[in-house]
Amino acid sequence: MVGDRARNGAELASRSALAEVETYLSARNRLSDSSRATYRSDLVAFVAAVGDPTALEIAELKRYFAKLRRDGLSQRTLLRKASVVRGFIDYLHREELGSVSPASALRVGRVPQGLPKPVPEVTLQRLFDSLYRQYHEDPHDLLLRDIVILELIYGSGLRVSELCSLKRGDVDVKACFVRVLGKGAKERFVPISGAAAQAFERYLQRMALEGTFADAVALFPNAARRAMTPRDVHRVLERRAPYPISPHQLRHSFATDLLTHGADLRSVQELLGHKSVATTQIYTKVSLEMLKETHAKTHPRAIDS
Repeated sequence: MVGDRARNGAELASRSALAEVETYLSARNRLSDSSRATYRSDLVAFVAAVGDPTALEIAELKRYFAKLRRDGLSQRTLLRKASVVRGFIDYLHREELGSVSPASALRVGRVPQGLPKPVPEVTLQRLFDSLYRQYHEDPHDLLLRDIVILELIYGSGLRVSELCSLKRGDVDVKACFVRVLGKGAKERFVPISGAAAQAFERYLQRMALEGTFADAVALFPNAARRAMTPRDVHRVLERRAPYPISPHQLRHSFATDLLTHGADLRSVQELLGHKSVATTQIYTKVSLEMLKETHAKTHPRAIDS
């Protein structure tokens, strides 16, 4: 009997906490659809593991994240989940309890500062040449969509989440710009290349006709005619590239190639949508490493030494 009461109480607390998750997400009205889905997934898993979040002490929170670390989650994933959980518990204590949240003392380490690995410029040029050649030989809507997607990630440096949330009206083909809603709902306008603009114009024309995507609302629909997810974009690269490349690598390559060819750091910061120039500075290290590698391979004194 006592055990049944305890179980019923835990179930009620869990259902109440899940309702609070939805209330909290509704209050975060500046979240993108993809971020909202990630927050929901993190918080539902958290509530399922701990029950009533308002009753947690800092020691219990630390044990929860220690278990996630033992389960093999990466440091970046742990940091994201900790940020989401901290925000949720802070909200509950502020709005519901009027007390100080124990989550403010939660620490799970720092962001690893590894250098990104850009794809060599010549390798990407071959990839685009191959895709355009395939399209001219056998033009079809899916291939054209995938070309435009890759042009936007590598040619304009879009985050995969930004790309997935684009609408038809966000693209100005004549002005060669795309309107992007980045992190924190911050709007920026990013240029697209002439080649990308031509592919885009052809793609938009196909969307206006009775083609594969004629009825789709999203700019980049998947097979279910809904907006593509980041996983869908990963599949595009798995299908089109003859070697493993991630969308994030393409964005790294965009920034690195700009700096290698003389772009200034502030311009790259604006194009990437970074809040702080310190985030962008990591790419200067990447460019320097590439220059050192080129020097070591090509300069006579470097080769002789």
